Amino acid sequence: MKLECRHISKTYGNTKALQDFTCQMEPGIYALLGPNGAGKSTLMNILVTLLKPDQGSILYNDVPIHKQKKSYLSLLGYMPQKVCLYEDFSLQDYLYYIGRLKGMKKKEIIQRADLLVEQVDLQTVFTHKIRTFSGGMKQRAMLAASLMNDPKVLILDEPTAGLDPIKRLEMQNLIATFSKDKIILFATHVVSDIEFITDTFLFLKKGKLIAQGNRIEVIQPLEGRVKEIQIDPAEYEIIKRQFPVVSIHYEKEKLIARILDQEKKTAGKEVIPGIADVYLSLFEE
Repeated sequence: MKLECRHISKTYGNTKALQDFTCQMEPGIYALLGPNGAGKSTLMNILVTLLKPDQGSILYNDVPIHKQKKSYLSLLGYMPQKVCLYEDFSLQDYLYYIGRLKGMKKKEIIQRADLLVEQVDLQTVFTHKIRTFSGGMKQRAMLAASLMNDPKVLILDEPTAGLDPIKRLEMQNLIATFSKDKIILFATHVVSDIEFITDTFLFLKKGKLIAQGNRIEVIQPLEGRVKEIQIDPAEYEIIKRQFPVVSIHYEKEKLIARILDQEKKTAGKEVIPGIADVYLSLFEE
């Protein structure tokens, strides 16, 4: 199973949303990382055929998707960034409705819905109106809907947006459980959402793919360049002008700044780089 983007470009007026984007994906989790406006949503809308690229092509198993049409769409699952639910429906009715739209048979719809509500931990509200759900419950309901047809390609646009830290972690774990036999593209600008479940990181900047690879590959250029230094709170503004600051935290009464020391100017304590360090080094502005 393979999904391939070849030289995809898309322009809106004078804005180049995507520029010669090329990538090949096989089963696993792919994190599409970049700030707002990087082109993440444009790419996903093209992958789910809501948009057409100006240039380039997308192939599934070496066949252009425009030639596969409905057979390609039947393989897709898509969870948009904004909540997209019929709130007057019960969750049961909504999942059955999605199943019918996907062309599933009645017995298959019932079995699949029963399985998914248990997996996303919504079985106790299966017959409740969606309008009574919390934000986190609605996100899980949308994930269940995107999985109704057991898709081979699952596109997730900011699936943890608006969730508290605990619910974010729950969503991460859920997504990881579905990744064994699927290509999952997870778009976000929140690094902590994906660092420990991702197989391949894709960094998108102003429509261009500027870096990609697994965790070891993308952090390697920063080895020896991420440091922690002890500072006085009054020194923070000075340090911030000298180095990109990834984070600050207290260790007992000591204030510690984690910095990128690209030119190795300071003798701070070297630490193992993480994806947040990579993100800051690529999108420092």
